[in-house]
Amino acid sequence: MGFRIEVAHDIAGCAATVPIQEEVWSGDVVVPPQLLLAAAHNGGFVGPGYVDDDPAAAGFVFGFLGIRDYHFRHHSHMLAVREPHRGGGLAIALKEAQRDHCLDQGIEVVGWTMDPLEARNATFNFAKLGAYTREYHRDFYGPMPDKLNAGLPSDRIYVEWPIGHDRTYKRLRGEDASPSLEDAERESVGYLLRAEGDRPGRVGTVNDETHLLVEIPPRFQELKARDPDAALAWRLAAREAFEAAFGRGYAAVEFLRAADGRGAYLLVPQSSGSARGPK
Repeated sequence: MGFRIEVAHDIAGCAATVPIQEEVWSGDVVVPPQLLLAAAHNGGFVGPGYVDDDPAAAGFVFGFLGIRDYHFRHHSHMLAVREPHRGGGLAIALKEAQRDHCLDQGIEVVGWTMDPLEARNATFNFAKLGAYTREYHRDFYGPMPDKLNAGLPSDRIYVEWPIGHDRTYKRLRGEDASPSLEDAERESVGYLLRAEGDRPGRVGTVNDETHLLVEIPPRFQELKARDPDAALAWRLAAREAFEAAFGRGYAAVEFLRAADGRGAYLLVPQSSGSARGPK
């Protein structure tokens, strides 16, 4: 099935994103179309995506222009694809359209926040896009009432996507795949945080290792619905692990998956931030 990405320049194009926002998050966190339009008219990007034979938008991406470290940077605030259209390449196409918009402006880095415990998003951001992170923020948005975030501190990692790098292009084309989690384990890469059943194990100590693994639950939303106490334990354990590693100069540069569904971030010292990790 084919799809196309449009660039929203009027209120109708921006309003097309609202039903998707309500479906994915709920009406409590909807960005109104008037604000989307204002951002789009001042350097931002609102891109609804459509699939063949469906007049309603199937997904969208929204970002706005900002300044970070004295340089212009694009902040990608929202990306969502409706459930029936996930896994078909629309999300990648949305990010490519956003990347092209930013490159035309001379911007080299796109940033955004994400919940570090969402394995599907981690796979997309790190394995498919080639992004990395070196910042952890506790309860970044405060209490959030929507169906994805309610009941837990809104901890976030700040993701950076170097859109002009060769590695990014290769990842988008599927030419530079991440190693597997089994590859890392065969290379004896140690875990800073590892699961013990549904719950996190004890957070280890950072001792200047060349590579570290931080495991997260494979299906966090299902775990949260089934066992809120375990979900909170994961939030606090991941917080401890990431803050310890980032405080020692590490960055998470990959998200590795195992054949049995397990997933873990691969962390390396920032001086080796271009490393691909074990093979």
